[in-house]
Amino acid sequence: MNYLQLCQDTVRESGTISGDTQPSTVSGQSGRLLKVVNWVQKAWQDIQNLHDDWTWMRQEFTGAISPGSARYTSASFSLTRWSRWICEDDNLTIYKTSLGVADEGALSQIDWTTWRQRYGRGAQNQGRPREYAISPQGELCFGPVPDAAYTVRGEYQQSAQTLSLNADVPELPDATLHTVIVWKALLLLSQFDEGQWPTGVAQIRCQDNLRSMQKYRPVIKITGASIA
Repeated sequence: MNYLQLCQDTVRESGTISGDTQPSTVSGQSGRLLKVVNWVQKAWQDIQNLHDDWTWMRQEFTGAISPGSARYTSASFSLTRWSRWICEDDNLTIYKTSLGVADEGALSQIDWTTWRQRYGRGAQNQGRPREYAISPQGELCFGPVPDAAYTVRGEYQQSAQTLSLNADVPELPDATLHTVIVWKALLLLSQFDEGQWPTGVAQIRCQDNLRSMQKYRPVIKITGASIA
């Protein structure tokens, strides 16, 4: 479903606004229809922010690092809606650009304090980066300081998508679960109305959808066992 259809479904399920085709657009609304449009938008943002490891919000990137420059932001790699770097499983790799992917190998993560002690003080000898840390400002910091042009590859978590146009479609891959936005919007609308209409069905269906969405979270492995 797109943004407009989600708003229309929310209106129908709420039973608090007459007409089955309202709103006809998400733009230029006022009164209660404006509240519906806003609550649908907020519901989708709240759902995305419920966990910071939804797998559909996980993106790959490839970026260039330059000789003599050790620190890089998400903007350095032109990443959109960057939220955080994904660092587990040695998934940040590097290769000398002139040699290509045959030279690719994993980088080891170290903590920020260790990076500052090793690579952020005094005169530095440039070389092939072997380690990296994340600064308090969210920079990727490589060490040693690069001695040539290198290419890094890794993953990052995107920030929440904002629905703004009629045809905007939630990025949640399973379209059958888009109704979770409707149920969440109804709960938000009910809170605004101070519980003037029953929300039991919306609560149950919202929770059912959220349970189904757990398939879009990583499996955590602990000493041979797995939990979602």
